[in-house]
Amino acid sequence: TIPHSLAISFYSKAHNLRSGDPIILSNRSSAFCLISQVLRERSAADSEYQPLNGLDPTTHAELALKDAEKVVTTHGNSPRPYLLKAYALILLERYQEARESLLAGLQVDPLSHILQTCLSDLDRSTNAAARARCPRLDRTDDFECTLCFKLLFEPVTTPCGHTFCRSCLHQAMDHGNKCPMCRTVLFIGPRTYPISVTLSNIIQKNFPEEYAERRSEHENMTYAGIDLMPLFVMDVVLPCQKMALNIFEPRYRLMVAIDSATGTIADCGCEVEILECEPLPDGRFYLELIERANEASELARAYIRRTRETIRPGMIF
Repeated sequence: TIPHSLAISFYSKAHNLRSGDPIILSNRSSAFCLISQVLRERSAADSEYQPLNGLDPTTHAELALKDAEKVVTTHGNSPRPYLLKAYALILLERYQEARESLLAGLQVDPLSHILQTCLSDLDRSTNAAARARCPRLDRTDDFECTLCFKLLFEPVTTPCGHTFCRSCLHQAMDHGNKCPMCRTVLFIGPRTYPISVTLSNIIQKNFPEEYAERRSEHENMTYAGIDLMPLFVMDVVLPCQKMALNIFEPRYRLMVAIDSATGTIADCGCEVEILECEPLPDGRFYLELIERANEASELARAYIRRTRETIRPGMIF
């Protein structure tokens, strides 16, 4: 590193005599980059047995960038200062800015072979590093909501360490302020509690198609800003027939009726009125329902009347 240090000293003295000279600044920027690279590549053993005094590699790279930017500003009609600027930015691990500098240099000289080669090497190395840092994740239970058993959407992590979909946690806490998993008392509001941004970004990046389906499903379940709470169907409810439901697990409250013939969400269902609702201490609800007269029930009554009129004593079915 001694020759590079001496070169920097000489270039600094020359710069005092001819301030702003592009050649002096370019050469000093190159020397700063070289000494920064040498210090970065120096092994830990060499540093231990032969320590060096002076500036650290990052400071040298910052000084190189400062000189290169001055040359770009005053003499931006040459590709060399763009290359020096990109080199300094790479040493600072600011790869996107380095790429932009190389592209700016290619606009000045589109046929510059050294800029094209440097840009190609930069893209290849950054892509490889990105793949190494962010391997493709497999779909595991860690990304599923423990209430709806689907991919987490707008994940919220409670202070006790459990993660749920925001809407699932909101519905699970509509009867109390305890965690659905460990029953820890939570002093949070699910609607306003911040989502886990990092986890949400990981899910969106690694499972984009499934996340888009979850988003579409969530939007379809929301009307005029009011979240709907569908109930699973246990039996057919005829006009004026009463039915008792025991709603206990939060995930059951997220289910919808499925048409057994098509396997899709049912297009219609019975409309019932809640006669009695008894909240239980453990968060469950006991409901008593009755079907009320509406257009669908009138059609059902008409069907029953026609059926009774066609049935005669002695008929065999």
